[in-house]
Amino acid sequence: MALSYKQRLNLSMLAFERRKRTRERIENLLSYDIDFYRFKNGRLNVSKIARCAGVSN
Repeated sequence: MALSYKQRLNLSMLAFERRKRTRERIENLLSYDIDFYRFKNGRLNVSKIARCAGVSN
């Protein structure tokens, strides 16, 4: 089953918005100093990174 022009246009617009939101989250995440995400023992705090990126609640 082939997609119509409007369906393809809608899907491409949705994909564009998804990429835009992802890029904004990554840029926001990287705007902090990497030391902000570290534990006291020097390891990265992945849960903090996920919360700041908006991936986790």
